[in-house]
Parts: sequence; structure tokens; C-alpha cells
Amino acid sequence: MGAAPIDRLITLVRRELGAADVRVEPRTSLEEALAPHELRASLDEARVVVVMFEAEPKERDATERRLAMLVESFAGALEEAPSTRGAARSPTMSLQEELESLAERAGALDAMVIDGRSPVVWGDVDPEHVGPPRASVIDLQEAMRVRDGRPSVPPPPSDDDAIGPLRIRALREVRALPAAAQLHKGAHLHHVEWVEGFGYLARSFAGIYVLILVYDALFDELGAERAVATSLPAIERLVLALPPLDPQPMGGAVALRRRRR
Repeated sequence: MGAAPIDRLITLVRRELGAADVRVEPRTSLEEALAPHELRASLDEARVVVVMFEAEPKERDATERRLAMLVESFAGALEEAPSTRGAARSPTMSLQEELESLAERAGALDAMVIDGRSPVVWGDVDPEHVGPPRASVIDLQEAMRVRDGRPSVPPPPSDDDAIGPLRIRALREVRALPAAAQLHKGAHLHHVEWVEGFGYLARSFAGIYVLILVYDALFDELGAERAVATSLPAIERLVLALPPLDPQPMGGAVALRRRRR
């Protein structure tokens, strides 16, 4: 079992629950008495996730349910044997290939995975992008605008990026959906939108992530749903296997600038 999924789980639990400390301990910890500022959740037969807060959570039952859901979301990735991932392929490259395959089968212009609470695009269809998750291409000037409470200004698309305006629009509209703001509280997002010349299908998974298919023409909704259902288990495993990252939560919609070689 690789360390990345565990690190990623710890990072997300700390961020999502506002915890002071998160650690994985032997399952014998479940037998110990809980402190008022402590929560625990079973990870597997041998381990437990221990979460410490500065003070006792105000909504303890809700926080405990949220912790259990986050831990459960990682169960598949944690149980997957390292040999099944392929020694020569990184999760980043495998995720891009899986998204490209999904977009082709669903007849979509783009397929991307976003983090519901930060300005990160973890993967999308971009044949020119090779490297780490798209967290590395967050536009810093745009992030500063958001931090300072100034209006968000999307970057101008390049001349050879016909998909750019549509993907930025899809990002903004999905993030504006009421369910998107409730993902960290256990909500599920499943939304399909279509207007002349633009459409998308969005579906959440693993607690805070959203898979988005982007279209520029009327699409086969049932066909797209079938393609997503087939690909989502693999996409979820790959996203959860990516290196951990703890970006600052969004203060508004942050536009992403495509990186060109």
C-alpha cells in the first residue's frame, strides 16, 4: 500500500473538519476513552483515524458523520494493491488518460475533476499538459484578486484554445450550484445543464470532488451517464492516489490559465 492515499486522507480530514491534528493509529485506540476534543473513525481492520480539535466540536454528531464519510471514501484506494496501479505510470498520467478515454466515449470536449472547496483542477483533457496536478497552474494574480475581495477576472483564452471559454464557464457554473457549497457537509451533486452551444454534466464523488463533462452541442445524456458510471471507479482511485495538497479554500471563483509548452 502506498503512502500517498493515507497522506491525502489526513490532509483532507484536517482541512474539511478544521482539525488541529490528524493521525493514523493502531486499532487498539478504539478501546481508549475519547477526550471531548477528539473523534475517531475505523480505517480498516488494523488502523483507526484519530482527529484532534482545539476544542470540542459544536456539532459533534454531524462532524463524526462527516469524518466517517471521508474515511469511507478512501477505502477503495487504501485497499488497492500497489501492483495493480502499474509501476511505470504515475497516477497523474493515468488520470489524464482515463479522462481522455471518458471524454471520447461520452462525446465530450473536455472531462475534468475539480476540488469542490479550492481552486484546483486535478485533471482534465489536455494533450499538451504533462506534469503534476493542475494545482500548479493556479493563476496567482487571480488568486490575489480573490483574497483581496476584488472581482474575479478570467484570463483571456489563447488563440488555439477553443475549449477554454467553455471549460471556464462550466467551472464557474458548477461551483455556483447550491449543492457544490454543501459537498463538505455530505451533500451529493448530480447536475446536467444545456443551452444553445454549451452544456455540461457534473457528478460528485469521494466527498468533495466533482467530475465534469463539457459540451458545445446537444449531447446524449443517457450515453454520457453510462460512460461516467463506467469510468468513475477508476477516476476516483486515481484522484485519491494523487500527491496530497492543501490549497487555501476559495473566496470566489478562481479561473485557471492553461499552461503552454
